[in-house]
Amino acid sequence: MKKKINCTKLRRNLYSIGIFSLVLSFFCGCGVSKKENPPAVEVEPELRAVWVSVLGPGLKSPQEIRQLVDAVRRANLNTIVAQVHREGAAMFHSTLEPRHASILERPDFDPLATLLKDARDTSGGKALLAVHAWFNTFKIGEQKDYLDSTPRPIAIAHPDWYTRDREGEIQYELDPSVPAVQDHMIAVIEECLRNYDVDGINLDFVRYFGVDRGYHPLALKRFYQNTGTIGRPAVDDEVWSDFRRNQVSDFVKRCAISVWTYRPNAIFSTDATGWGPAPIKHFSETRPYGEVFQDWSGWSERGWLDLVLRMGYKREWVGVQAKDFRDWADYTNELIGKSDGRMVTVGIGGHFNPMKNMLTQYQEAQTRGLGTCLFSYDRPTQEASDSDSEVRGFRSPVWDAIGKEIYPNQVPPPLPHWRIQRSFIAGFLKDESGKPIAGGKVALAGTNYNVKSDGAGFFAFYALPPGSYQLSAFGDTIDGKKVNALAGEVTWVK
Repeated sequence: MKKKINCTKLRRNLYSIGIFSLVLSFFCGCGVSKKENPPAVEVEPELRAVWVSVLGPGLKSPQEIRQLVDAVRRANLNTIVAQVHREGAAMFHSTLEPRHASILERPDFDPLATLLKDARDTSGGKALLAVHAWFNTFKIGEQKDYLDSTPRPIAIAHPDWYTRDREGEIQYELDPSVPAVQDHMIAVIEECLRNYDVDGINLDFVRYFGVDRGYHPLALKRFYQNTGTIGRPAVDDEVWSDFRRNQVSDFVKRCAISVWTYRPNAIFSTDATGWGPAPIKHFSETRPYGEVFQDWSGWSERGWLDLVLRMGYKREWVGVQAKDFRDWADYTNELIGKSDGRMVTVGIGGHFNPMKNMLTQYQEAQTRGLGTCLFSYDRPTQEASDSDSEVRGFRSPVWDAIGKEIYPNQVPPPLPHWRIQRSFIAGFLKDESGKPIAGGKVALAGTNYNVKSDGAGFFAFYALPPGSYQLSAFGDTIDGKKVNALAGEVTWVK
């Protein structure tokens, strides 16, 4: 891994400029004389985001991007979560993935670069917007639109990466238990981080797709080696479920370290399923935990990410779902209280609700002091879902309504300040031949910190107090090595 790119000072300056412009325009609008030097108004950052999918307009031309940015500013939102990777294809210049089918006819057009430029144009007093690059991870389908593409799609280059169900049938989803799958996805994300100064990386579909998934031959082999189990495990076998859940968590942990290495001031987030009722006692009671092995509550509590964009898609006009929305929102606040600076938001399913009901859910989020993310830009309300074009995307009246009724003033997006006084240590365990050591134990001598390496040999320690540590890894060359872990940084062990 290359040395990190430290853009912290630049990003803080940009946000400071945005806040200054907002404050200055406020006072100028009130007719205050420049000579009076009015006191500065402190503006509290808050996440106000919108998901922009490639399934609809928004990212496929410079004009669409200008319209998107204008709509977001009209609503006084401050963050665009832009889908830059879907079906194993990229909406940015990539040497690892095919170009997305929606932009094949514009070979010189770079959607991500164009969006970053427009979102950061603050001329004429325009608000500075954050851009998070949204990646679909393990769900890629059959890639039928990309079979003749260069670079070669996964469906052609690595069909062996697809998972299996318990009957052994291929499912067109990547198996998180295959180390090469995680290596590839990390490489694609790091390519984006190296070449684009994004404000965040967002992971979607970072989970399995049912209790009967994950029966890849290599996954079973690793499971048998780790547990001593024999025979094909049942779909509800607790040990097997824990194994699969750990594979997803390992990917999240590794991706976090990549983001914080290349872009230390960027926000790393995941999209979190919110099916069914909220937990009563513990998150392990929930459908996301038990059905798709996504422990996003644990990721937040343990400091493996900066932000959870919780997909709280509920129909406000259906009584039980309206109750679930509020119960999950209350749980979100409980989780924030346990997360020591990490952020958790309410994802609002606008496509499920008429505009009036959608605004009600925004108000419920505001009552609890929660940030928001709207799904989606193309279909922000149920009226838009029922329309061909008249009230979809930038034409929707929802942007003016949000800007008037929910967010009448612009505020800056938040920064991951929780990491400023914490440090992180990461590395790979390998044997003498350079082969990854899976399940190797690594500890910090004289402390209670200890971890195991994942299937790729990767290990990391999170949210440590800055200071000097000595590694303990019996039989590895890093055993006894001293590490000086600096505040706000990832220290790599080699």
